[in-house]
Amino acid sequence: MAARQCPNCLTMVRAAEIAAHSYELTCPGCRRPLEISDFSRNLAAFGGLAAAALVWSSSAPRFSGDSSALGWIMPLLYSYLTFSVVAPLLLIFLADLRLGSEATAPALHEVSAHHSSH
Repeated sequence: MAARQCPNCLTMVRAAEIAAHSYELTCPGCRRPLEISDFSRNLAAFGGLAAAALVWSSSAPRFSGDSSALGWIMPLLYSYLTFSVVAPLLLIFLADLRLGSEATAPALHEVSAHHSSH
């Protein structure tokens, strides 16, 4: 099965939906709740961390001789921004969807409801 494809009705899920609503996915065809597999999430996170480490290691020597007080923060900033871009992109391209449980779908929307302790 292709990435970003509903396992129930084989409808393709838009990449923007996966990036924006990865915890509240529903199939555009059959309206069943979907979730991204743990392997896809872990693979995207590992790829983002690897890219961030590569950017940090290549930019750290450039700023190590910087005499300003904030010269050490630039490699961290670049690696954070790299992770923030690469991990969602990998998740979009590698997202293996599976059917979510019907019990968890309404529970996500009930979180904002008033609780008796309030």
